[in-house]
Amino acid sequence: MNLSMNEAPAPGRSADIEPFWLAYQRACSVKVPGFSASALGHTRALADTLAALVVAGVKRAQATPLRDFAAEVDAQAEDQHADLPQPGDHLVVLDGSGVPCAIVRTTQVEKRLFNQIDDGFAFEAGEGDLTLRWWLTAHRQDFAERAQAEGFEADERMELLLEYFEVVWPHPAGASSLVDAANSLSNPT
Repeated sequence: MNLSMNEAPAPGRSADIEPFWLAYQRACSVKVPGFSASALGHTRALADTLAALVVAGVKRAQATPLRDFAAEVDAQAEDQHADLPQPGDHLVVLDGSGVPCAIVRTTQVEKRLFNQIDDGFAFEAGEGDLTLRWWLTAHRQDFAERAQAEGFEADERMELLLEYFEVVWPHPAGASSLVDAANSLSNPT
């Protein structure tokens, strides 16, 4: 079966995600009560690209139209922030096939309008050539295509939820050698 890379990302399978999550908790000696698992892109190709950027440590932020959270927020009429990402949340990042690639921990969340995106956020988002110009051009096109397909309006004042995060599993390339060095200093043989 030949799947189009323009299809929605495959959902992750518990049989793959749970061992990945448990390996992180064991290796890092952390107990985290919960997590979610999701691809960062809305197509398989985009999910693959963004997952690779996360694993490489280049992508450290994500912008999502706030409307993507609307159904969840509407269901929580009393608490408008119940299902929005929060600092400290963990996400298992999936590629377009639903395979877990990394675990990130949210460090900061903020709401901004599309026209309030700045150079700093564009750099942290880690896409294209890391410039604001590239980010704005790519996301204007992406959000416009989604708006047309899903029947919503995307414009310069569209509300976005910005999530900043750090990769916590697997450890970024240089981090493992630093951990090994620190362990050898604290545990001389």
